[in-house]
Amino acid sequence: MFRRLCAPVVLAYVLASGVACTPSIDLTKSVVVSDVLTGWYDFGIVDGQNKLVPSIAFRLQNTGTVPLSGVEVMASFWPDGGDGENDSKQIVATHQPVAPGGYTNLLTVRSDYGAKYPGPRAEMFNNPLWKDFTIKLFAKRAGKIVRLGEYRADRRLLTQDAVESGKK
Repeated sequence: MFRRLCAPVVLAYVLASGVACTPSIDLTKSVVVSDVLTGWYDFGIVDGQNKLVPSIAFRLQNTGTVPLSGVEVMASFWPDGGDGENDSKQIVATHQPVAPGGYTNLLTVRSDYGAKYPGPRAEMFNNPLWKDFTIKLFAKRAGKIVRLGEYRADRRLLTQDAVESGKK
């Protein structure tokens, strides 16, 4: 009977001490956004209209002194003149530990929401009803969230090739 009661307590202690052994990393000092490319991704034809969605591609640099792991990034998409975010996405940024001074692979985040227009894609940016977007990036690790920055979605069409190569 005593063993049955003690087992959960011992298990909780072991799990808690394992978490405590992971290095404490201050994301405000250990993560920098680099190689940023923003624009509007061609989502294709939706309901007979061209659809573009705001997109951001970037890398994270580990500016700390220990390998960086367990980092997630949240991107919030805010339309200009809006009273809040229109969409948000969360991705895993560090699938593998990133050595001090190293970079993550290129990370791309796109909103599901954007703009539809019946005319040519190139004319969408000149439409008087066009809404620009700001993309706000946040990093999360071990339950702590820090702001990484804000980036305006440039008025340009992005192709998959341009995003993958990081061309500006």
